[in-house]
Amino acid sequence: MKVYLNGNVSEIKITSISTLSDVIVQMEKEIDKSQIITELKLNEKILGSDWYNNAKNIFLLDEDDLFITTQSSDYIAVQALNSSQKSFETITADFQKVSDMFRFDNEIKANSYFAQCIENFQWYLKIISDSLSLLGKNLSSIQLSDKNLEEKITELSAKLEEMIECQQSKDWILLADMIEYELLPLLKSLTEIYDILEIN
Repeated sequence: MKVYLNGNVSEIKITSISTLSDVIVQMEKEIDKSQIITELKLNEKILGSDWYNNAKNIFLLDEDDLFITTQSSDYIAVQALNSSQKSFETITADFQKVSDMFRFDNEIKANSYFAQCIENFQWYLKIISDSLSLLGKNLSSIQLSDKNLEEKITELSAKLEEMIECQQSKDWILLADMIEYELLPLLKSLTEIYDILEIN
């Protein structure tokens, strides 16, 4: 079969039943360790981002063509951080909306949105952590104006736990105040990371 790695073609002979996993193991010898596979296309079909989980169940024939695209881990990290900045703006705007909902006695909807906001924020933190890891950095190595990033996230997590306790006591006005006057300023201080990392 023909395997195209970033446009360069290689021939791999498939003499018996082979899986995508088998071929990737062979091709990894040719992929620089600083590169990460970002796209796989089998013949004309682009494989989903979960291809790695299914690689042992995708069987290949000798007449198949496999196209592998890789990018440097630094490039992927910077792209993820760029995307996260837009997500961060959405998350902070959503927390403000939730605060307004609690103030205007729409607590059922507000509680649902609040849970979603927390989930989105946790996903955001995972993206930041994973991106920094790809750049060879960790959370504690990023110094913000008053704390390092790890300390800031610990502070935010503690504030969210305090707010969840407030939610359980059903003090909606206090919860709205905590979101607007305590959580949002803490969240907004995270925007420093984009200047520090000089992400454009």
